[in-house]
Amino acid sequence: MAVVVTRDAVKRTAAVSSSTSDAQIDALIADLTPVIEYTLAPEVLADSALEAVISRAATEIIAGEFLAQRLREQGATESFEAGGVRVGESPQTRADLSDPYGLMQRGWARLAPFLKPVYAQSTTRDRERQVTEQNISGW
Repeated sequence: MAVVVTRDAVKRTAAVSSSTSDAQIDALIADLTPVIEYTLAPEVLADSALEAVISRAATEIIAGEFLAQRLREQGATESFEAGGVRVGESPQTRADLSDPYGLMQRGWARLAPFLKPVYAQSTTRDRERQVTEQNISGW
């Protein structure tokens, strides 16, 4: 089974109805689907019963990246105020710009049980690199 993500599914998840972003969404699907597929365990890709779960998670990840890119565009978070009315500010101004709606996090969480062991482990290497007084004493 291959991971299948459609433009329409990404647009529904991102609540986008216009076709102005179709090329950008298609490019993200082409870029991210192989990456997501690579992180999955081979037995998961062989199990067609998981197709809906895997496709949904991949759709969330791609929609999240699309929305994050839109929010990072120049002028996306600019606003002005006149007479007590604020216009233009995104409701996610204090959100994490890498995943403002939490879609990517939710997608990767949905995929967590199906990842290859190397990707299922914590990717935080900082724990191994912490400098302690004991490590420095021999310098």
